[in-house]
Amino acid sequence: MKNARLDERLAPERKKLIEEAARLSGATTSAFVQMALPERARAVIREHRAVERVVLPAATFDRLRHELDGRPAFAACAF
Repeated sequence: MKNARLDERLAPERKKLIEEAARLSGATTSAFVQMALPERARAVIREHRAVERVVLPAATFDRLRHELDGRPAFAACAF
């Protein structure tokens, strides 16, 4: 059941853009927005999560750790 509502004010040119895209895809403006917004939201979340978590092959991780272990720690600066 659809009972949540999202109201958004748009610049006229954005509204026209969305309406044209909806028309070209054969959908109502509402159906187009309901299809397009979740797709974009999932893409943004996926990109954000990819930045948070980087998966390295074990050999690459070991090489990185070895390089970092050999560097001096940052010294506290006295101001």
